[in-house]
Amino acid sequence: PTQDKEGNALETEFGLSVYKDHQTITLQEMPERAPMGQLPRSVELVLDHDLVDRVKPGDRVQVVGVYRALSSAVQGQRTTSGVFPTVVLVNDIRILGRDSHGLVFTPNDVRTIRSMGKRGDILDVLGRSVCPSIHGHDVIKKALALQLLSGCEKNLANGTHLRGDINILMVGDPSTAKSQLLRSAMGIAPLAVSTTGKGSSGVGLTAAVTSDPETRERRLEAGAMVLADRGLVCVDEFDKMGENDRVAIHEAMEQQTVTIAKAGMHASLNARCSVLAAANPVYGQYDRARRVQENIGLPDSLLSRFDLLFVVLDQMDPENDRKIAAHVIRGHRYQNAQGSAGHDSDYDDDDDDDDEAPSPPGLTGLVGLPPPGLNSGLPPEGFSGNT
Repeated sequence: PTQDKEGNALETEFGLSVYKDHQTITLQEMPERAPMGQLPRSVELVLDHDLVDRVKPGDRVQVVGVYRALSSAVQGQRTTSGVFPTVVLVNDIRILGRDSHGLVFTPNDVRTIRSMGKRGDILDVLGRSVCPSIHGHDVIKKALALQLLSGCEKNLANGTHLRGDINILMVGDPSTAKSQLLRSAMGIAPLAVSTTGKGSSGVGLTAAVTSDPETRERRLEAGAMVLADRGLVCVDEFDKMGENDRVAIHEAMEQQTVTIAKAGMHASLNARCSVLAAANPVYGQYDRARRVQENIGLPDSLLSRFDLLFVVLDQMDPENDRKIAAHVIRGHRYQNAQGSAGHDSDYDDDDDDDDEAPSPPGLTGLVGLPPPGLNSGLPPEGFSGNT
């Protein structure tokens, strides 16, 4: 109302008004749950009171609220449009993620994890569990298992932060199963974001400042490395990425933060993620007559941020080719307990049943365990051997 009963104009007394916190955010569909061939859909959320600043860009949330239409009047101006924007008035919001998402462990799972933690060859068993359909690459599979389990993040008393995430780069000949290893790690990790070198830009990997089409205000949109906070980022075709785009991930890989200072907006976002990258050599195939640096063709400042660097070669050996062919045929010949083709162990001639690799759900449970130092529901001795 603008007038009282007598026709006197009403004015707002701001000193006597009661204010409340208000925030508008955009909720996007999870990429892995998006319909085939469609872009992830989004909806606008309206947060009030204590719900403001509960979430940050990149969080995975579960929202309870009322879906309703609002009037499209802008700054008191009435419009004749019959289209009304729809928003969700949020009542409750819960954060889903690696820090707080509930991995349900049955007593049988806890007993299995403790018994495996006491084994001396636990790393070999976990290595054989990663992508068992691929022959060989034993050291790379062990490294992927260690990367998925992650190291121990340390904050020293003098303020120094030591990252616990492991970054791995695989460089080698084509058709040596590098992309398959990336896809296998993505399937095991609880939170994984996949991207390619040619199809991603620097702001798409870190964060971008965009303009809201309705309010004309500047807002921050999180990139792939911010969305994968406490998770895994898989970058395929790493050598095809532009030089300017590659510089953007230097800070995210070592300092594990993304700092934005654009358009009057200064923000620092967490990007505590492990990077798993695969690249081809400069000359298409690996030239053994040249040094490793000449074959890789990446700057030293970027190579120093990778903890493990694997050179994957295509060995021209008839005996090795025969083993690979036998492994592939054996994988299609037998069926496991779930009814799908494949076998568990990389050791094709191993008849001992004691060294069976755990099934993928069991490995997912091991990966879901937090590193030592983070609070969890299990006693410390429950995962002392798995990290």
